[in-house]
Amino acid sequence: MNDLVLSRLKDLKLSGIIKTLDTRNEEALANNLSYMEFFELLINDEVTNRQVNGNKKRIHKAKFEFHKTLEEYNFSCQPSVNKRFIYNLGTCEFVRKKENVAFIGSPGTGKTHLAISLGLRAVAQGYSVLFTTVNNMLEDLYMSRADILLCKN
Repeated sequence: MNDLVLSRLKDLKLSGIIKTLDTRNEEALANNLSYMEFFELLINDEVTNRQVNGNKKRIHKAKFEFHKTLEEYNFSCQPSVNKRFIYNLGTCEFVRKKENVAFIGSPGTGKTHLAISLGLRAVAQGYSVLFTTVNNMLEDLYMSRADILLCKN
């Protein structure tokens, strides 16, 4: 790869193209691709790279306790959980409609698993997510309230 081209790609922060340029160039030569076909491949590589990196950042910021998917959830162990309804939540339509979802139930029923799996679906659709438990949320609220009380004195 030409040093000037590499430098310009770095200046423009086009790391997806940097990663695949040599491979795509060989592919273009081997398959006699037009300039536009070659360019389209490079642009697609950059878009894909940015999507992957964005998902990684959003997953990290979400603070999930672990990685669980809807496909891993054992619906047969919880027959009261409506599989169709849960998979419908996985479309994230409730997010677009600005609706809330709360999982309430006994310990060990898979509420955390379902919440994380829906959070991962939302991340995959480009949404920012923050995972927390009720206990952690209440602790944060109490701490912020204590900070406010300290500031008033």
